[in-house]
Amino acid sequence: MIGQIIGIFFISLVANSQDFLGTSFIGRPIVTGMFVGLLFGNLREGLLMGAASELIFMGLMAIGASVPPDEIVGGILGTAFALKNGLGVSSAITLVLPIATLSLIVRNILYVLVFPAMTHHADHLADEGKITAAGNMHLWMSFLQIILLTVLTTLAFAVGSNAVGALIRLIPKAVTDGLTIATNILPAIGFGMLINMTYSKKVAPFFFLGFICAAYLKLNTICAAIIGAICAAVMYIIFDEIKSSNDKLATKGDEIYDDF
Repeated sequence: MIGQIIGIFFISLVANSQDFLGTSFIGRPIVTGMFVGLLFGNLREGLLMGAASELIFMGLMAIGASVPPDEIVGGILGTAFALKNGLGVSSAITLVLPIATLSLIVRNILYVLVFPAMTHHADHLADEGKITAAGNMHLWMSFLQIILLTVLTTLAFAVGSNAVGALIRLIPKAVTDGLTIATNILPAIGFGMLINMTYSKKVAPFFFLGFICAAYLKLNTICAAIIGAICAAVMYIIFDEIKSSNDKLATKGDEIYDDF
């Protein structure tokens, strides 16, 4: 048990450092599931649980103001609890989302209360000319998130799935319902914010073309990306031909009006 707790600590430490390590995606459930499976001596089940959890979180992206459930903590603990109790993939999936949602609440507390206060303190340090201290404050924010989530993950595994489930059940239904509604609404708001920043008459036709491909033709992301690449190639050829024609006309004009 002690070895498993230490293993979960190091897996969580590395996984929660994925953004600090350059957005390495090492914290994705399909990766952490493999390491948790190795820790419990069941690589196959760990990979299956990680892959199933990955399918859930593939559609949950941080867009605009939308922050999805924490796939790192949810993936690690969901797989660890399932393997520890000899449960299957379906049980791991059942545990993943509630745990990820609970971890999201902790992240939101950091993003809404703690990090803004530290950012304002960094602004004051910069105003006082303490540039190095202001820069280090941003590093401390990263370290605080990594350490806090790592410790919480390790403690949650140590106390067991029953205690975690009881803590989740203590959350009022109004709060969980509100989080569910917000999770469904915020992605639309995030997309709206991105469209508001990037929308123009030049890109509008391609936006609606992608919407038609996804909503009406039911094409997947890869197919839509291929169509976009083909459109880009066709436009490149057309613009290249126009540029070549203009260059030829300019060259002929210079020859006609050249006095020498």
